[in-house]
Amino acid sequence: MDNTKKVFRAIDADGMLTGSPDLRAYLTGFASSFGFVYTDAQESIFFTDPRYAEAAKSALKNQFIAVEIAKSEDAVLDYIRSKKVRRLAVPFSRVTLPQEEKLRKLHLKTVDSDPAFRAAMSVKSAEELACVRRASEIAEQAYASLLGELKEGMTENEVAALLEYKMRLAGAQDRSFETIAAFGRNSSVPHHAPGQDKLQRGTPVLLDFGCRFGGYCSDITRTFLFGKSDDADFAAAYEAVYDAHRAAADAITSGMTGQAADAIARESLASRGLDKFFTHSLGHGIGVNIHEAPTLGPNSKDVLQDNMVFSIEPGVYFEGKFGIRIEDSVTLSGGTVVSFMHSDKKLTVL
Repeated sequence: MDNTKKVFRAIDADGMLTGSPDLRAYLTGFASSFGFVYTDAQESIFFTDPRYAEAAKSALKNQFIAVEIAKSEDAVLDYIRSKKVRRLAVPFSRVTLPQEEKLRKLHLKTVDSDPAFRAAMSVKSAEELACVRRASEIAEQAYASLLGELKEGMTENEVAALLEYKMRLAGAQDRSFETIAAFGRNSSVPHHAPGQDKLQRGTPVLLDFGCRFGGYCSDITRTFLFGKSDDADFAAAYEAVYDAHRAAADAITSGMTGQAADAIARESLASRGLDKFFTHSLGHGIGVNIHEAPTLGPNSKDVLQDNMVFSIEPGVYFEGKFGIRIEDSVTLSGGTVVSFMHSDKKLTVL
C-alpha cells in the first residue's frame, strides 16, 4: 500500500517532504519519533536516525520505500537540494517557524500538502479497514472482560488502567487516547480525567476508550449503571441518547454532509427536549489519528463517502448530575453505515 505516491500524485509539486509523526506513519506504516519522508516521481525515501534504522529497514524490506540514515533535518534538506527540486510540497499546518526559515533559504516554492493528506487519509483501503476492525474487536473484548471484574470501591484510575491493560493483553499496540473513566456526576464532563473517586452501587459509569492495531485507532464509549438505580431521569435520558444513536446509524448515507448527519441525532434529541444538552459534534474521522477527517458536526461541509471511518457518538450532559454518551466506530459500505462494534448499546445494569 504505497501511500506516498497516493498523496504525491494529488499535488502539483516536484517533491514532497513530510516530517510530522502521524503523517509520516501514514506514509510508511512505521512509527518513530524522528524522521522525514521524501517523495518524488521516481522514489520515496524514509530518512531516520540510527535509533530506528534497523527496525525500519526490517519492517520496510522489499517495500515501496527505501530507508536511509540521516542524523539531522539539515542532512535531509541537503539531499533535497541535490535533487534540484523547485516546488516542494509540505504540510503547512505542521511546519514550524524554524523549519519554514530553512525551507526559505533553499529558494524553492513551497505548496501545501495538507489538503491531499486530508483527502487520502479520510477514505480507507481494505487493509486500513481491517486494522480498524481488529482494533475495535480488541477494545470490545477488553470491555467485556472488564465488566466481570468491576468491584465497589475501585477508583476511576484503577478502572481506566485495568481496561488499558486488558486491551494490551488482547493484542493492542497502544491505547488510541487517554482512557476516560467517569463515575457518577463526573460523567457530566465529556472529557473527564480519571481520578480517585470510588465506584459505588447505583451510580452511572461512562467509559470512553479505544486502542491501536496496525497503526490504526478504534473509539468506543459505553455508559451503564453499576447496580440498580431509581433515577427515572437517567433512564429517560439514556433511552433518548440510544434512540438518537440508532436514528443516526440508520439514516446516515454516502453523499450526505457531516452537517446533515449531525442534524439527525440532534433532531432526535430535540424531540425529547434534550438537544441543548448535546454539547459536542456527532462524530469525527478515525484512522492513524483518533481525530481526523471527516467531521460530523453542525457546521461541517464534509461529504461522507464509502470507506470513510468515523464515530457516531451522541451524548447529553447534566452538570453536577450525570452524563450519557453512546459511541461506535463505523464505516460506510454500499452507501450505509456498518458498525465495527457489536456490544449491546441498550442500558446495562451490572
